[in-house]
Amino acid sequence: MPLDLSALGKQVRAMSGSLAGEVSAKSQRQQLALGRYLESSEAHSLWAQAVNLSRESASWLFALPTEPLDTVVDLPAQISAYALVASDGSQVDVERHGIAMCYVINIGRVFIRYGHRPLARLNSQPTLYFRDEDLYLYDGVRPIAIEGNYLSARRDVEEGLALVGLADEFLADDLPNMALQDGTLVRWSLANAERVVQDYFLTPYLGYLDAMRERGIPVASYISRPRSPEVAGTIRLMFCPDVDVAQGKGAVCGSCSAVAAGKEPPCSVCNGLSDAEILADGLQEGQRGAIFVSMSRINIECYGEHLIHFFYLRFGREIARVEIPRWVAIDRTMVDRVHSLIYDQCVRGQGYPVALARAHEQAVVRSADRRAFLGVVEGSLRRAELPASGSRKAESKQGVRG
Repeated sequence: MPLDLSALGKQVRAMSGSLAGEVSAKSQRQQLALGRYLESSEAHSLWAQAVNLSRESASWLFALPTEPLDTVVDLPAQISAYALVASDGSQVDVERHGIAMCYVINIGRVFIRYGHRPLARLNSQPTLYFRDEDLYLYDGVRPIAIEGNYLSARRDVEEGLALVGLADEFLADDLPNMALQDGTLVRWSLANAERVVQDYFLTPYLGYLDAMRERGIPVASYISRPRSPEVAGTIRLMFCPDVDVAQGKGAVCGSCSAVAAGKEPPCSVCNGLSDAEILADGLQEGQRGAIFVSMSRINIECYGEHLIHFFYLRFGREIARVEIPRWVAIDRTMVDRVHSLIYDQCVRGQGYPVALARAHEQAVVRSADRRAFLGVVEGSLRRAELPASGSRKAESKQGVRG
């Protein structure tokens, strides 16, 4: 039965009216948050200390500033001749009710060179995983299935390793270069995983970052329409009545003096606001803001020399988040290169880095591709005289679709 749009119409109109009513109030809170942020701009070291005092006692995310909070860097000089590599991935997930326990990771690989000798190489690299060691990892006692977030973590590793391969094949020292990924460099999906799982995926991922550092190739990732509240979390500290760095006091979520007095906590100004929403009015076209460290636990505890930093960059009406490892963040020449090249990529891609768009096109597995792949699997199993049917549940769903 198709979705009953007429039944949803009234609800959609109610949603539109509610959202319209919230715009003004949210805009006021954004301005209050930005104002407090700019007032504190010269005290970024103080607020870095406040973050360190509060990150264990407060329940929200933080960003640790490494530059004055009002830092605004204009677009560096344009680099007309450069080379970059980019990757993106997609997958055909394991189907517990399918005809075979296996999955596919498809990596889109892109190399582009600009200048007097332009060149582009685009392809995809699909890999089938079906062996026991592909499907499970072991903690010494029990098997842990590689599916869901863990399968995404394996894809992240493969995307990084693809960049190393592309760099070795195509990048030379004669042009400025960069390696670019889509989405975050912080492996959030592993944040609450067991240590054996974290080690299994992070060791090769950090190895990829090691390889790029050894080659002198800056790594960056681009996040379109970011929803991160890490800088917003630091601004919450600026509103907190209990933070006192001199006394070694950080924020304690849920039991501050305002709550104890039955009042709404001052930090509620930041509720529901993202970094990009707060910082948007402080950046003009092509400018980047201050560099921060992501204070996520997995980043702080596991990334070492690759500790992930980030900044926000304006292109048109979008405030994008750009993430870089520490060894890039401390090198101003590399930061400027990343800043300039990502902006140029957005210009060429009409709002989104063109290399990432091409990598996605190479990587995406469409419904028709998936059906064709499953048909190949079924045919091969039948020729090998192996069982080639799914569970009754899968057959039932197919019957409904038919």
